Amino acid sequence: MQAIHIDTAGIESPDDAVLLEAILRMLAGVTDVASVRSIGLVSVLYDEHKTGPRGILRAIRSSGFDARLVRPGIPRTRVRGAALAQGGA
Repeated sequence: MQAIHIDTAGIESPDDAVLLEAILRMLAGVTDVASVRSIGLVSVLYDEHKTGPRGILRAIRSSGFDARLVRPGIPRTRVRGAALAQGGA
C-alpha cells in the first residue's frame, strides 16, 4: 500500500468533497480516501499494483477539479491560489 496527498482546487462545498471521494473510491486499487476541504487536501491510500498517482490525478482532473501532488520536503502552494494568481477561476 502507498499513500499520496493531493492539493486540490474547486472543492467548494461538502457535496463536492463527497463526490470526489466517491469517484476516487471507484478506482481499482484505491482503498481509502480522506479530504479536508478547508485546506484543499485529499489523501489517498492505494495498492500500487493496481493504480498510481497518475491515474488518481487523472480521475480528479477529469472530474473538474484541479490537482497537484504534494511532495515531501517541498513547500506546499495552494492550487487555488496559483490559479487565481494566473487569472484562473
